Amino acid sequence: MSGRYSSCREINALVQRYVRQAWTYRRGGKHGKLSPPGCGRFVTIPGTPGDFRSVRNLERDLRHLAALAGAAPAP
Repeated sequence: MSGRYSSCREINALVQRYVRQAWTYRRGGKHGKLSPPGCGRFVTIPGTPGDFRSVRNLERDLRHLAALAGAAPAP
């Protein structure tokens, strides 16, 4: 699935890297959800990030979820 995941360019690029590695993106009301293959857990993707830390926090959350699910984090 290509397209816009967020209004932030850096978040779009980050989500696209994970989607290329078979992670699943589901659109929600105001936020999307990204989950690793074969796992019921997810990370919330902000549609409109509120502060400068949002990209860094999202990267951290995705790395933690990848470790929990046993999936390799995106390079």
